[in-house]
Amino acid sequence: MAKRKFPLLAGAALVAAGGLAAFLLLRPRTPDFGRLRGGRDYNVILITVDTLRADRVGCYGAARVATPTMDAFAARGIRYEHAISQTPLTLPSHTTIMTGTLPVFHGVRDNGGFIVPSELVTMAEAFKAKGYDTAAFVAAYVLDSKWGLNQGFDTYFDKFDLSRFEKISLGEVQRPANEVIDEALSWIDKKKDGKFFAWIHLYDPHTPYAPPEPFKSEYPNSPYLGEIAFTDTQLARLWDHLGSSGLRDNLFLVFASDHGESLGEHGETTHGFFVYQAALHVPLIIVTPFPGLQGVTSAETVGLVDVMPTVCEMAGIPVPAEVQGRSLVPSFFAPGAAADRLAYSETFYPRYHFGWSDLQSVQDGRFKLILAPVPELYDLDRDPGEENNLVYLEKKVFEDLSARAGVLMEEAGRNALEVDLKKVDEETREKLAALGYVGSFTNSSKLKGQKLANPKDKIGVFNALSKARETGMDGNFDEAVRTIEAIIKEDPTIADAHFSLGNIFSKARRFKEAIEAFKKSLELKPDDSFAVINIANSYQAMGRLDEAEKYVLDFMAKGFDDSQLFFLLGNLMVHQNETDKAVSYFEKCLTGNSRSASAHNALAAIYLNRESGGDLSRAEEHLSAASAINSTLLSLRYNMAQLREKQNRLAEAADLYLQEIQDSPKSYKAIFNLSRVYRLMGREDEEFDALQKTIEAEPEFPIAYFYLARIHIRRGQNFEEAIALTKKGIDLKPAPADLPLGYFLLADLYNRVGDIVQSEEYARKGQAAAAAAAARAKN
Repeated sequence: MAKRKFPLLAGAALVAAGGLAAFLLLRPRTPDFGRLRGGRDYNVILITVDTLRADRVGCYGAARVATPTMDAFAARGIRYEHAISQTPLTLPSHTTIMTGTLPVFHGVRDNGGFIVPSELVTMAEAFKAKGYDTAAFVAAYVLDSKWGLNQGFDTYFDKFDLSRFEKISLGEVQRPANEVIDEALSWIDKKKDGKFFAWIHLYDPHTPYAPPEPFKSEYPNSPYLGEIAFTDTQLARLWDHLGSSGLRDNLFLVFASDHGESLGEHGETTHGFFVYQAALHVPLIIVTPFPGLQGVTSAETVGLVDVMPTVCEMAGIPVPAEVQGRSLVPSFFAPGAAADRLAYSETFYPRYHFGWSDLQSVQDGRFKLILAPVPELYDLDRDPGEENNLVYLEKKVFEDLSARAGVLMEEAGRNALEVDLKKVDEETREKLAALGYVGSFTNSSKLKGQKLANPKDKIGVFNALSKARETGMDGNFDEAVRTIEAIIKEDPTIADAHFSLGNIFSKARRFKEAIEAFKKSLELKPDDSFAVINIANSYQAMGRLDEAEKYVLDFMAKGFDDSQLFFLLGNLMVHQNETDKAVSYFEKCLTGNSRSASAHNALAAIYLNRESGGDLSRAEEHLSAASAINSTLLSLRYNMAQLREKQNRLAEAADLYLQEIQDSPKSYKAIFNLSRVYRLMGREDEEFDALQKTIEAEPEFPIAYFYLARIHIRRGQNFEEAIALTKKGIDLKPAPADLPLGYFLLADLYNRVGDIVQSEEYARKGQAAAAAAAARAKN
């Protein structure tokens, strides 16, 4: 049963006094901005640039990078000098931006494995409720719709294809800014005559740093700056288009980053592990068309949690009741005049991935406290690099901030939402596990009460393990194994080290060693279904499918009854062609998770491919159920296209295959099936083109060569090329059922070129192969 959304209020939620009240202060609405707006509906564009630290932007003091567009935003708006991210991780931070709540309340603590709670009202939902068209254009898989931030968006441009990756870090599945801006501009042009809310997310400053030319050459020693400069040029495209379209005069634009980037400070090379300023201090600029609100700078400490209530007040939209940030609209007219307040930040990355302590911090504009096994206190005015820990020298400040931090976290966490770590669909979890993603799908509550290691003492281990992962997955197996085994020898309790070792052994096809490593990881994380998936996959790769099934069943018998594992068992049975057992397992998956779109989709595939044409009515039933739950599920459209093809609804089938190919350009099976539909529709030129694209996507797919040769035969031309194609297909060792076609094609072709001896030889081979295939099918 769906939980009720929080109601909307005319202002931000009233909160208790104390530390939280200082952070979540509610102010009376000022009449000034309402007067400026004059009751009109303004369009709103929210731009978030991932991993952009404030001090690498020109208007924030950076001299070595060109950011004229970002600087123009500041010249035309209100720039906040001290905007703080609430967490240095993409999905949790954007959840805070979009819902106006702190991570301690919304519960999204990491990328991957966490779903934005449906109970929260997102910014998009607030605008949609007021009749706005809503759209999001995201550049990274960590913000894919499956993680839940699509709530309230009419259009959500994600479409990330995991099938093209051999290894995976969630942060590396991305698209460049120019592609995102292309999509956004196209949508804006269609909606410019109405009112709209658009979120544009750009990811280029995130690792790996690979700026295109000329930025690669202009910033040879700092590719991070090159990425920022490139991003700025894409923002210029957007800004110029808004100007030429006449949309700037009716627009509120908010520009921010979700978090910064540690470029080696404190030993951290990227972000997520620590809560130092390099990863927390972000740009925040609010642009309006009102001349009196241009070139304003505010020195007060604010948080990304304040973005949602600010945007809502600007647009005259009620603020959801659960919002914990506060509107910054009053500061537009009195910058820096806000009462003293705390900005809260956290990272749970060390805890979820390594079993080390999580970190929290609070800062008030001058002093910053980091709550860690060894607390840290910094005077940011005198020590912006956070080098001198004053926790023992400024006892009164430490005690005061500690007390206020305690109140803040207690108040913010009251009635906190519980995040179900199993809401990610089974197909995605299995794909991520197989690609080597180390996720946070396990519950770390068992760490409560234990003395956890200080991440600051473990940064060397973290860096070494991170480097070893990349080294191993890039093919340098021996070096990676040596490094990780040394880490394990020093600290055998790091589950992710064992897991990473298993990934590397698996990549090296050393499956026996991979199984042992995954089993050791599982001993440390007994509820980690990813490890179980990879153990089963390793057994399967060794051809030991019975052992894979037995291992999973034995694991589940210990009390780990997970719908994911029934889904895994179903797939194992599909590979063994035991479809009845597969159906049973997929149905058990649905018993444990009635909203498993993956299980419905898998059942549909089985019913589609049963003998005598399949059970199309049951296939359609399950495909409809899957689509109602998750219309973006991997391979859903592919199966729906197969269904329409079998129903002889060929135009619909072709359209569905084209949609699948658009989202997954390397889906050679979808491209090949499209060629078949074109053949059935008599569209030979398009069939030929699709077959060529099939071979481009998968050069070792034999049957595509055969059908290309058939087209040459039908056209009565290029027989020598057709012979070469057919022989290539045979050399690729096609399935026994397909091999006769290759031989018969060669028999026909050699007959056409006058080589009767060869023709008769291949005809005999075709007859023998056909007989063997028939006998095999009978058995």
